[in-house]
Amino acid sequence: MSVVVRLGVAEDLEAVNELYREWGYRSSALADDTLVVAEHDRRIVGVVRLVIEEDYLVLRGMRVQPAYQGTGIGSRLLDLAAREIGGRTCYGVPYDHLLPFYARIGFAAIARAEAPGFLIERAESYRAEGLKVAIIRRLAARDPNT
Repeated sequence: MSVVVRLGVAEDLEAVNELYREWGYRSSALADDTLVVAEHDRRIVGVVRLVIEEDYLVLRGMRVQPAYQGTGIGSRLLDLAAREIGGRTCYGVPYDHLLPFYARIGFAAIARAEAPGFLIERAESYRAEGLKVAIIRRLAARDPNT
């Protein structure tokens, strides 16, 4: 199976949002988002977005089509997202059971007091729905010359 993982382009937005609806994901990809997509036979089968929210970089909407899960596509999406994050600080609100997955690129769960308020609210709303989530952060890389 030949799956290409690449940065998304404007033409991918409609397909990504269609998949999000299919998967029951309530948010949408926007033109300003950085998309990382996995494509097989000209069809998007996985996506993750990097979004600026309230001046914070946030990793959002990581999804892989069920038939493609367990094939390494999620890891490939995350690796390209990590390259796009670069040396910047980035946050996310993943399911608890995915903490080791995100840890492989430097994310770690953080205490509520360390999180931006809008992410605390988001996590609490997910928890109110019975979802088990954590707030994670990948710290900005420090310049060894400073």
